[in-house]
Amino acid sequence: MRLRPDLGPHLARFRRCRGGTVVVLFGLLLPILAMGAVGVAEVTEVMLAKAKLQSNVDAAALQGAGEYGVDQSAATAERTRLYADGSAAPLRLRWTIASTASIDAASRAVTVRQTAHRASFFGSLLPPGGWNLEAAATAIRTARKPLCVLGSQGAGPLGIGQDSIAVQGNSQITASDCLVQSNANLTVSGGATVWAGEARAAGSASGAIRPDAVTDAPPVTDPFTGMAIAGPLLCDSLSLSLGSGTFYLNPGVHCGTISLLGNATLVLAPGDHYFVGPGLSVGGQSTITGSDVVVILRGLLSAQITGNAVLQLEGRKSGPYAGFVLITDRSYFGDVEISTSNARRLLGTVYLPNASLTVNGNNNRVADQSPWTVVVARTIRTMGSANLFINSNYGGSSVPVPAGVGPPKDQPVRLAQ
Repeated sequence: MRLRPDLGPHLARFRRCRGGTVVVLFGLLLPILAMGAVGVAEVTEVMLAKAKLQSNVDAAALQGAGEYGVDQSAATAERTRLYADGSAAPLRLRWTIASTASIDAASRAVTVRQTAHRASFFGSLLPPGGWNLEAAATAIRTARKPLCVLGSQGAGPLGIGQDSIAVQGNSQITASDCLVQSNANLTVSGGATVWAGEARAAGSASGAIRPDAVTDAPPVTDPFTGMAIAGPLLCDSLSLSLGSGTFYLNPGVHCGTISLLGNATLVLAPGDHYFVGPGLSVGGQSTITGSDVVVILRGLLSAQITGNAVLQLEGRKSGPYAGFVLITDRSYFGDVEISTSNARRLLGTVYLPNASLTVNGNNNRVADQSPWTVVVARTIRTMGSANLFINSNYGGSSVPVPAGVGPPKDQPVRLAQ
């Protein structure tokens, strides 16, 4: 086929203008290509921000559910919100972030939400109104760590910090599967250590505490504050001083000084034993033992178990003091000292509402052969190289666990959505 003769000049002009056309087309496409590249980068950044939000709320919900196991107050929701908010700090360079946290008490669920907003292209025209992101997570905790050690003394009237629990020297508190709570400061000094399932302090916490303690936590109310401790008034036995031999003591009110020295053995028959001042002293190679018993100290000036004395007590299995092994009445503001190397079986709850517990000695283990032990005292102090063992095998004995402490073993928190 032959071209029309009049088309030749037109084709020649097109060939001469071809280079200019490419430049024009490239100029037209360049902004589109640039916008596409920027758009890809923009969408990628938004997707990363969305993933970060989800990571924040997942972590915060798990943290909050863990906190809720111990503290069911509104403060847990606020601490959870602040935790999520703090995790979002890197995003605030470009995004406006808002965090909320709520608790469903019935299901023990903690829900955390986080929203993010920033402007988009062309005055937030693409997408309209700018970028808006949201992430949410719900975590559930079915139980909490059992409360097994409580220093119930709070801070001073002026808010001055005090140590409700002080672990000194090279001593230890080993409570690996339960909660150690100080209603004031939790202070671990020197080479001392606290090993806990959870550790919390209403004041400050310092020293070798594993895991790290939660500080500024709300105080835990004494779970036995309503329990009546007053006993009979008439004495069933008078002052007892033994240096040798074995003596069997029936339940009742034991008045006067009780002193066991040498290699004497005092066997407590099952029941409630009230020791009514002025002092209880167990030392030397002596032994005090009993099963299904509670020792109630009242009107004392001092209570000491020292030397190589053997303390082997298992708490009450029934009655008003079921689950308790050692109690001081509310009028006793002194100290109960255990510094013997042989106080290895102390099964039950040690309750000293207004008294202090001091555990002292060299490499001695206290209560380590007990399936479970709970200590609630005004203050708790360990010294020397003693190790106060708080086991939590609550099903390992027939001594019942009092209400308010030692619930079933904690189960891990889990994300529900």
